[in-house]
Amino acid sequence: MKKIAVSLLTLALVGCSGQSAMMPMNNQTMNPALMGRAPLGALNAASAESQIFTAHFVNAYRGPVAENEPTARRDPNGPAQALIKLINGARQTLDGAFYDIGSEEAVAALIAAQQRGVRVRIVTDTDNMTERDTGRNGPIRGVIAKLQQAGIPVVDDKRSGIMHHKFLIADNQAVWMGSTNLTNTSMYQHNNNALTIRVPQITANYNYEFERMFTQKVFGPQPPRQIPHPVVKVGNTTIQTFFSPKGGGREALLDVANKAQKRLHFMTFSFTDKDIANVMVQKRQAGVWVDGIFDRCLGFGQYSAYHLLRQGNVISRMDGNQALLHHKIMLADDTVVTGSFNFSSNADNSNNENMLIIQNSYVAGMYRQEYERIMNAAKTNNPPQGECPGQKPAPQPGTPVDDTPISSRAAVL
Repeated sequence: MKKIAVSLLTLALVGCSGQSAMMPMNNQTMNPALMGRAPLGALNAASAESQIFTAHFVNAYRGPVAENEPTARRDPNGPAQALIKLINGARQTLDGAFYDIGSEEAVAALIAAQQRGVRVRIVTDTDNMTERDTGRNGPIRGVIAKLQQAGIPVVDDKRSGIMHHKFLIADNQAVWMGSTNLTNTSMYQHNNNALTIRVPQITANYNYEFERMFTQKVFGPQPPRQIPHPVVKVGNTTIQTFFSPKGGGREALLDVANKAQKRLHFMTFSFTDKDIANVMVQKRQAGVWVDGIFDRCLGFGQYSAYHLLRQGNVISRMDGNQALLHHKIMLADDTVVTGSFNFSSNADNSNNENMLIIQNSYVAGMYRQEYERIMNAAKTNNPPQGECPGQKPAPQPGTPVDDTPISSRAAVL
């Protein structure tokens, strides 16, 4: 089962409005009484947790893009389909922060929401306000112009560090987040993930980050963040929220890796942090099962952690997808790390990023299944040459035309 199912019971967990479901700011434990249900411990654990978390993965497990994209478009459970469904179901507000916006489908859904009375607000990266490869002084990107013409305000970061988030808050009740940009390549070709989470305190955290950027126009580390609920407990689940730059994400990744007792896996597009790699080597030497998957475009690069891991006898593979492996995931026993945060210095020190660390065996199981699918593809596929950073090869025969080609900058993010 690739997707954690969501039922109508999900709505009962957060009440009829985000405000009525919010916990007091000094209480970071979900009160089961607010759910109108018995405590989670009285329910089947998997059933209860499936009402809170929904995981989505791009169905791209074959080698060629020409085979993966049609399959991903037909999959009703992918990140793109979940996002469109969330947008179409919104009744009051939609607040989104997206590094790269190129999907006509997603933009049309946002405009339709605005037209039916939903307040829609968007934050994006300055370099992606204009048409690709035209620079910051180039013509405004067509989809951005459509949003603005529809009355949707678009705020950009206006700085060198990038606004790399990929999240959407719907009606102050649900957050869609992960590694998926709003481009056709990201939604239908790359190996990407998204998680829809319906926990009021997590929604409050993402609202805080969004308002910091959209309203206060603060994109750097100063003033220091005061995240409303840095640690949230929902039944037997613990969720930690991190925003960068300089929000403690790197230290949290090191902590997760250090605490692994049995198994430690990763599938991360950009992995250049030597300290994290060294911890993985140490865990391997201590008897922990450690392995991972790199994107084949970046995996052999000069600064890639692949070389250090190989020297430490940590087995890792290059992905089997012609397009990118774009996940930013670490799995340590029953803990999942996911979000927009690559394992790199820029993610920690320069970029606006978000990351969740979720301790829960059920959620970890869903992400472990994705890891096994990607690993199987890495072992068995022989993909044709794909798009790599700084390179735009001729399309393979039969490859669908994509209206959002990867630029050298977008490709590495």
